[in-house]
Amino acid sequence: MIFLIREGKMDDLNKIEDMVSRAKIVMKREGNEQWNDDYPKREHYETDLNNGELYVCEMEGEVVGACCISDEGHHEYKEINWSNDEPYLCIKRLVVDPRVQGKGIGKKFYEFIEALAKERGINYVRTDTNEHNKAAIRLFEKSHYTLVDKRRHGHYKGAFCYFEKEVE
Repeated sequence: MIFLIREGKMDDLNKIEDMVSRAKIVMKREGNEQWNDDYPKREHYETDLNNGELYVCEMEGEVVGACCISDEGHHEYKEINWSNDEPYLCIKRLVVDPRVQGKGIGKKFYEFIEALAKERGINYVRTDTNEHNKAAIRLFEKSHYTLVDKRRHGHYKGAFCYFEKEVE
């Protein structure tokens, strides 16, 4: 299977919105309450697009995944006990079409961000997920990310797990 990761376009937003809706159903069924009716929404991905931070994965010409790659983390990142204060890239709002989950698309996004960080001369990648998102945690561990902090915030029942990786 050939995957292509590229910058997102306005034409991708409807597909992303549909994918996110279906992913939320699967997440809820699995007991993962990280995403809800308020987050993420189309406007989050539209803002990512306008900021030049939206990336999509295509498989056989179809958009099967999307994420934001930014040099800024979520607001609580300032409170996390990261290993250092160096610049980093952060992956946010990663969604993979539930119809093709398990085919390595999430892993491809993480390989892509690591290559992008190297290309930009950045040594660290950071990411986070709710402790109930077992699939994401497995992906981070398989990809050799280190758990640096675990904190509760907002209305979430579970703590959030904050990971980083030094790009070699």
